[in-house]
Amino acid sequence: MPPDTVFAFAYHQMLVVIAGAVCLFGTWVGMRHFARARATQGTTRYGWLFMASVGTGAALWASTFISILALDPSLNSGFEPFATLVVLIVAVIACLVGFEIGSRHFTLAPELGGLVMGAGILAMHFTAMKSWHIAGTTHWNAYGVVMTFVLGLGLSALAVNRANRPVTRWCRHGAAIVLAFMICAMHYAMTAASTTLPDPSVALPPYLIPAPMLGFAVVAAVLLVMGSGFSTYIIDLRSRTESADRIHQLSFNDTMTGLPNRIAFNERLAYDTAEAHEKAHKLAAFSIDVDGFKDINDVFGHSAGDLLLIEVADRMRRTIGSGEFLARQSGDEFLGLQTSGNHPQDAHGFAGRIAQAFAQPFTVQGQMVTLTASIGFSVFPTDTPERDQLLSNAKLAMHRGKSKQRGSVCMYSHEMDDTARARRALARDLQTAAERGELALHYQLQTSLADGRICGAEALMRWQHPKHGMISPAEFIPLAEETEAIVPMGEWALRTACRDAAQGRIPGTVAVNLSPVQFSRDDLAETIHAILLETGLSPRRLEVEVTESTFMSDQTRGLHILRKLKAMGIAVSMDDFGTGYSSLATLHAFPFDKIKLDQSFVKRLPKDAAAAAIVRTVLALGASLGIPVLAEGIETEAQWQFLANEGCDKGQGYLFARPVALAQLPAAMAAAARFVREDAIELADAPAVAAA
Repeated sequence: MPPDTVFAFAYHQMLVVIAGAVCLFGTWVGMRHFARARATQGTTRYGWLFMASVGTGAALWASTFISILALDPSLNSGFEPFATLVVLIVAVIACLVGFEIGSRHFTLAPELGGLVMGAGILAMHFTAMKSWHIAGTTHWNAYGVVMTFVLGLGLSALAVNRANRPVTRWCRHGAAIVLAFMICAMHYAMTAASTTLPDPSVALPPYLIPAPMLGFAVVAAVLLVMGSGFSTYIIDLRSRTESADRIHQLSFNDTMTGLPNRIAFNERLAYDTAEAHEKAHKLAAFSIDVDGFKDINDVFGHSAGDLLLIEVADRMRRTIGSGEFLARQSGDEFLGLQTSGNHPQDAHGFAGRIAQAFAQPFTVQGQMVTLTASIGFSVFPTDTPERDQLLSNAKLAMHRGKSKQRGSVCMYSHEMDDTARARRALARDLQTAAERGELALHYQLQTSLADGRICGAEALMRWQHPKHGMISPAEFIPLAEETEAIVPMGEWALRTACRDAAQGRIPGTVAVNLSPVQFSRDDLAETIHAILLETGLSPRRLEVEVTESTFMSDQTRGLHILRKLKAMGIAVSMDDFGTGYSSLATLHAFPFDKIKLDQSFVKRLPKDAAAAAIVRTVLALGASLGIPVLAEGIETEAQWQFLANEGCDKGQGYLFARPVALAQLPAAMAAAARFVREDAIELADAPAVAAA
């Protein structure tokens, strides 16, 4: 082969490589922008689409002209300036329309977008070939032209398909490779489809851009566009990386206190348990709860509470040593970890240092406030070999210690778990107790103390467990309130009591207790109204009993509900008066139909002077407000005589009747009537009981 031919062949191959390289790197940047466009919405999406179209279109434009020059680089040739610019515009518009269609979410959208882009690339090649003037003649083969069209359309569709339907993270790189391969393949297809014959007689117009000059110009222009696009991509990537780092930091740290959060604690717990298992160490997990923090929020506001939590976290952070970890879970709850080979001794030391952080009073809005921390801990693997169970044990110990005394440090024991397990099982059984017919109502008669006449009955819930027998209300009522099972249970009790009374099986009024959980529901009045309509009971025969603590959290809303009930004709009585708040302001704000004197005072009558004085005060208060008083827990005739002589209106207790099931209620009424008849004369003739 002659040296000139070898040089021309080498030069030809070098131009093809340059065309492929320019297309590869330019479209790679463009595809990165296209991927960002698919991940965004609105104007940002169109901005990224424009950047992708400019980068990809410029790369295709440059590689097209370079591949045309490579057809016969030894010929004297040039390009029309205006047509060259038109080719660039066609390339950018074709990519923009193709990317826009290809990024949509209908079936075959990527393939359709790729075909549109391929058609634009073919139009670009056609326009570029028309703008190319050579000192000779070119003859085209129809088969080669058809192959060029097939390659242009097919490979464009494949490229956009890979960018939109990535199987792996390398597929978008594959899209750029496909476009680069397309340019090279189309070049060789055009080489096979064309025959160029030099003709020195052909004169080139003077306004043409010389081929070498255009080659350098397009490469320089594309390098500028690629550099700009690549810089944009790097800046965006850096911005996203910084945002991801910031999100990671926020997700692993509590923004208010600066302590690690629950997510970070879980990761540290996983690491420490693995280390403890491998190195035969022990790991203690701590649950720390700030006592009385809710009161701070209620009195001083949440802003002051947040500042207090920041100081609490700062004090505890200063007590942390090597091998120890502290995190904030939420609210006023914190978590801790300590690795040591000397647990539980070292765990007690850690808890003691945390407790010592609360020794000095805190300052809240200029006032000194004393706080304590209830701390529970469990040791891995002594207490449990399960990582997730470790923290549950610590929380269980904390709650157990707090229930006995605030500010205590409590170590987990297996007995706690047994108790908690039994309590959880009981709570599960309680959820369906009403459905299984295990709940029943017992009724305790209420009488007029002046003549012993039966005037009503109080409905009291009982639970006959299939395995454990009769369970005390003192045990299952708090559990029902804790799990909110009291809501359906309370509705069942209301419905059952109203039905029994409507059927004439209960004399006078029927009294039903309302739980604070029931009272917190906005539809309480509507629910009671629906039950009255369903059962046919007159509202005048229903009495609901509430304690003052039931509506103390929101007095305005609570009094509104009570007024709605009373407007319906339902009597409302204040239960357990004399305990809790017993606010005179509440009695003044809402005229109760009855005050129920708590049995803790009645049981000490008549010998206890303090109890007698309190009872007289309550009775005098009721008389002055025009509110009748019912005394609970009357068990002796002396108590009955004292209360009757002091003007107490009504009473209930074992002296008259014990709570009984509905079937035994007639017998209880008959027994109470006989007792009253036998003792009425003695009570009337007995001297007044003097105050002790």
